[in-house]
Amino acid sequence: MSATGRRSLLRVLLLFVVWSQVAAAGGRSAAPPPGPSFIVRGTLVTPDQVIRNGQLFVSGERIADLGPRVSAPAGVPTVDVDGVVFPGLIDLHDHILWNLLPRWKAPELSADRYVWQELPDYVAHLAGPQGQLVASGHGCDMNRYGEYKAIVGGATSVVGSFAPTAEEPHRNDCIKGLARNLDFYSGLYGGVVNDEPVRYVIFPLETPVAEANALREGLASHRITTVLVHLAEGKDASARREFAMLKAQGLLRPGVSIIHGVALHEDHFREMAANDVGLIWSPRSNYELYGETTNVAQANAQKLTLALSPDWSPTGSNGMLDELHYAYEWNSRMKVFSPAELVKMATTHPARLAAISDRLGSLAKGLYADLLVVRDQGISPYEALLLARPQDVRLVVIDGQPIYGDAALMKRLVADAKQLEPLSVCGEAKAFDAGGLGGTAEVSLAKTSARLAAALEHFGIPLAPLFECR
Repeated sequence: MSATGRRSLLRVLLLFVVWSQVAAAGGRSAAPPPGPSFIVRGTLVTPDQVIRNGQLFVSGERIADLGPRVSAPAGVPTVDVDGVVFPGLIDLHDHILWNLLPRWKAPELSADRYVWQELPDYVAHLAGPQGQLVASGHGCDMNRYGEYKAIVGGATSVVGSFAPTAEEPHRNDCIKGLARNLDFYSGLYGGVVNDEPVRYVIFPLETPVAEANALREGLASHRITTVLVHLAEGKDASARREFAMLKAQGLLRPGVSIIHGVALHEDHFREMAANDVGLIWSPRSNYELYGETTNVAQANAQKLTLALSPDWSPTGSNGMLDELHYAYEWNSRMKVFSPAELVKMATTHPARLAAISDRLGSLAKGLYADLLVVRDQGISPYEALLLARPQDVRLVVIDGQPIYGDAALMKRLVADAKQLEPLSVCGEAKAFDAGGLGGTAEVSLAKTSARLAAALEHFGIPLAPLFECR
C-alpha cells in the first residue's frame, strides 16, 4: 500500500474510533471541553417562555444548551438550584464609586439636579468625601466595593465605573474582575481596558466640542454603539430645556439613551421613539430628590425601549433587586407594566440599549453565561424576581464562573472551597469567590471593606452596607 493509502486508512480508523466513543456515550462527546462545566436545574425564564424543571448547561464562558433536557458530556455535574434562573441583571445607570457612602436625605425636594448638587449638606456628606477618597488613591477599592454591592443585588453588568484621566490613563486597570464594567472593561471585546464601545455621559451639555464630535462620528461609524446621557433630571423648565439642547448637538439619534427624563412630556417621548432613542428609568432616586418620576406610562405608550436602574445607593436603591421591587410596588398602584415587562427592563431591554443582545441579557444558547438564580417562592417566576430580597439570591454566575451565592451551592460549584469568602446576608449563609475571575486576597470583600472603612473614619462617616434587609 502506498504512503497516501496508509494515511487515508489511518484517517478512516480514527474517525471510526471517535464515532464509536460518541455512540457509546449516547450521542454525547467523550469529554467536557476545557473550563468550568456544570448543569443548573431549575425554572428557566427565557425571553419567550418559562421552562419548569429545566436544565441549563454552562460550558466554559457560554451557555451551551438549555431546555427541558440538555445534551452534555459525560461527567458534567448537575446542580439542582431549587430556584428561578434569569440572565444576570444589567444596570445601565449607576455611580459605582459613590456606593460606599451611606444613604443621604436631602433637606428638601429640588426642582432639578443642579439645586441639590450645590447644597452644603450634599457637599459635606457625599461630594466632599467621595472626591477626596478618589484623589487619595482609593478609587480601585471604591469600584470593587461597588461591584460587590451590585452582585449582591443581582447585577452582573454595570456602568458608572472608575474612569481614567489624561494624567493617569491606567489608573483603572484594576477594574478587571468581578462585575462587567460596560463603560471601561466588560470582557466582551477582548482584554483591553478603556476600549469599550459604550460611553456614559453624566453632563452631556458640558461636553467639549471635540468630544461631542467624537460621539457623533463614533455612532455614525459604529465604533461607538451606545451613548448613555443624563438628561432632564428634574421637574422644571430648565431640566426640560436640555432635550432641545441635546437635539441641537445632533445626539438625538439611534444608539443614544436618555437617563432620567423626569421633565419630559409626551411630545418628547414621541420624538425619541421616532429616532430610536432609549429611556432609562430610576424611580426611587427621582422620588427621593424631586418628589416625582418620569412619565413612563407615556413613554411606554410610544413603545420606547425602557430599562430600569437604581442610579446610586445614597438616594436610590442598593442595587437592581431593590429597584425592581420598588418599581413593582409603584406599578401595583399605577398599572403600567406587566411583571414580565418589568423583568425585561432589567435584562433584555438594557442589553438592547447597550447593543449587547447577541452576548448578554437572555438565557439563550451561545450567549455568555451570566446568570442570576433567586429562590423559588411558589409564586409566578417573574414575581419571584420582583419580590426577591437580598437573602433570596441563590447564585450569581459571571462569564461561566460561579461568583456569589448560597454557601452550600458555592461549595458544590467551586473547585477549591477554601478560597470562598463567607458572608451572612439577612441571617443566611452566602459566599463570594472573588478569585474566580482572577481576583486575589487583597481584593477580597473583607480587606476592601476594611480599607474603605478606615478611610471614611476621617470624615466621621460609616461604610454603607452591602444590602438592606426587608
